[in-house]
Amino acid sequence: MATLDHLNPALFTDLAVAIDDLLHWYYDNAKVIFAICIVTAVAGELVTRAVRGRRIDIDSTLTSFSSGLAFLGVKFVLGKLAYIAIALYVYNNHRLFNLDLGNPLVWIGVFLGRDFVYYWAHRAEHSYRFLWASHLVHHSPETIGMTTAVRVPWMEAIYKPWIGLWLPLVGFNPVAAIAFDVFASTLSQVQHTEAFAATRRSVLGWLFVTPSAHRVHHGYNPEYLDKNFGAVLILWDRLFGTYEPEVAPVRYGVGAIDAVVTPRDALVGGYPRLVSAMRSTGSVPGAIRVALAKP
Repeated sequence: MATLDHLNPALFTDLAVAIDDLLHWYYDNAKVIFAICIVTAVAGELVTRAVRGRRIDIDSTLTSFSSGLAFLGVKFVLGKLAYIAIALYVYNNHRLFNLDLGNPLVWIGVFLGRDFVYYWAHRAEHSYRFLWASHLVHHSPETIGMTTAVRVPWMEAIYKPWIGLWLPLVGFNPVAAIAFDVFASTLSQVQHTEAFAATRRSVLGWLFVTPSAHRVHHGYNPEYLDKNFGAVLILWDRLFGTYEPEVAPVRYGVGAIDAVVTPRDALVGGYPRLVSAMRSTGSVPGAIRVALAKP
């Protein structure tokens, strides 16, 4: 595995060595940490629902777990065998800069860049049918909770990692980038909940994606459609006109046409319907137009 301490002479310090050791430990154990966080969060939610006498939809929960396990399986294979190898190749042979990982400003800058890129990638998933056919799986539950957070379509594990190749290209080690991935994924669990009420005016709500802001993103209400795309920061939504506060009660789901009910539905998403629509055009240009159309 590539080491981090050869990037810059400044990294030959006790702090740099500590960062290097921590990142490699984190890289080696990230999936275990993430799995523990998910299992704990989901189990906690199910227990809370049971204690409060709220209905637990077993079928929906199984569908979510089927989707999540398929995602982790594909992500593990592609991440281990393809993405990391290619990212390290880009980093070792084509990086544009030698970023000093001992500099906190580097981490802040990369974090902002990563969150900015995610905003546009997430917005694209809601803008083009060939991406929405995958992403609709995550939006399909008619409730929101920790089990909604784990309903991630396996197709996203195929195309999303490659968006992050800009990180090794600018000189940020792929090993270090794992920290951002796990942090964002863990935070996502907290965002998928109704436990925290909407906060009207606060510094937290102005800068970050709160559970309230993310509930809006999952809303099927007309005023909530295609809003609040941010991962960690809600700042991008405010800057680019896609922010919407939670005012009316949120209706979750994607509607009857795109409904995902069974584990099989979660594994195929909206692609059967998309392929059928593309074929019905009878031409390649027509099929492309359908694939690139807004959902």
